[in-house]
Amino acid sequence: MKALTFTGPWELDLADRPDLHVTGDDDVVVDIAYCGVCGTDLGIASGAYPVAVPGVTLGHEAAGVVAEVGAGVGTVAPGDRVVINPTPYCGRCRMCRTNRINHCERKHGTESGVSYDGAFAGRYRTTSAFTHRVPDRVPLRAAALTEPLSCVVTGVRRIQPASLAMNTYVIGAGPLGLLYAWMLSLRGLTPTVVERSPARLDFARSRLPAGSRAIPHLRGDEELDIVVDTTSHLLEELLPRMAPGGTFMSIGLKERIASIDTMLIGDRSLTVVGSIDSLHGSFEEAFHLIASGRVPAERLISHTVPLADYRKGFAALGCDLDARRLGPAPEASCKVLLMPGEHVA
Repeated sequence: MKALTFTGPWELDLADRPDLHVTGDDDVVVDIAYCGVCGTDLGIASGAYPVAVPGVTLGHEAAGVVAEVGAGVGTVAPGDRVVINPTPYCGRCRMCRTNRINHCERKHGTESGVSYDGAFAGRYRTTSAFTHRVPDRVPLRAAALTEPLSCVVTGVRRIQPASLAMNTYVIGAGPLGLLYAWMLSLRGLTPTVVERSPARLDFARSRLPAGSRAIPHLRGDEELDIVVDTTSHLLEELLPRMAPGGTFMSIGLKERIASIDTMLIGDRSLTVVGSIDSLHGSFEEAFHLIASGRVPAERLISHTVPLADYRKGFAALGCDLDARRLGPAPEASCKVLLMPGEHVA
C-alpha cells in the first residue's frame, strides 16, 4: 500500500509499505476512504510543530471500511463503515485516573500520525474501542471530521460564559475556527469569525451558523468577552483588550513566546485557557452532532484529492512543500481530505 511518511521538515514521501493485517484478538484493520489534513500535519511537515517520529505515516482524521477484525472483536465486522478515534489512552496512568485522558502518560507510541503510523495510507490498524460504526445515511467524508469536532467539543466545554449575550470572537476561519463557530452557536452564543485571508473569508461567510458573521480584522473598539484563538499568536495583543470576566482560549499549536501583565488576570477576573484533543465522550458527542446534521460537517470540506496528489492538498492550505513555505491559504479552502483508497461515500 501507499503511505505518506514524514522523514523530516519539508520532507514527505509517498512510500510503499506492506499491507496491514490483524495481529491481535482486538485488532481492527480499516481500508481508509478519507483522511483530513489537519493543522497538526501542516506544523509537522513544515517543522513548526516538531513532535512526529521520523518515518511515521501521517494522518489522523479518518473514516473508512473495515477490512479485517481480530477473533475477539464483536462490535464491528468486515464491510462496516467506521470512523476512527486516533488518540488511544491507557486508562491506568495518573493523567487517565484523574480524568485527563487527553494527556495520557503512555500516549507516545500510540498517537496516530505522530508516534504511530497514521491514516494517510491505504490501511490503518487500531482496536475495537476506537472504531465507531457509521450509519449508511452519513457520508464517510462527513464522518472524517469527527476527530476535529471532538477536539472542539473538548474546548467548548471549558468555556463557561456568564451570559449568552457575551461578545464572542473566533480568530481564524480554518476547519477548527468554523467548527468552534458552530459549537459555540449550539451553546447559545453568537460568534464572529475573524479571518485575514480574503479567499478563506469568502468561503466561510456562506458556511456559518445563523446570526454569525465573518470579518477580515478586529477593530479597536470591540468589547472582547470570549476569544478563541486558533492561531496561537494573539494572547499578548488581545489580553489587554479583554473585558472583565472574559475568557481567552488558545488552541493553536504554533510556538509563540508572549509577555503579559499578570495583574490583568486577577484585576479583571480573566480566564486564560488552552485545549487539545478528545476528552471523556467528546468523540461520541461530535459524531452524534455530525450524524444528526446539527453540525453540517460536509459543507466545510473544500477539497478532496487523491493521496497521490497530497502536494496539491497541502498547498491549498498554504503549505507549499516544494517552496518550503507555510503561509496563509492562497485559495478558498477549509477542510482538505486526502483519499488513500477506493471506498468513497
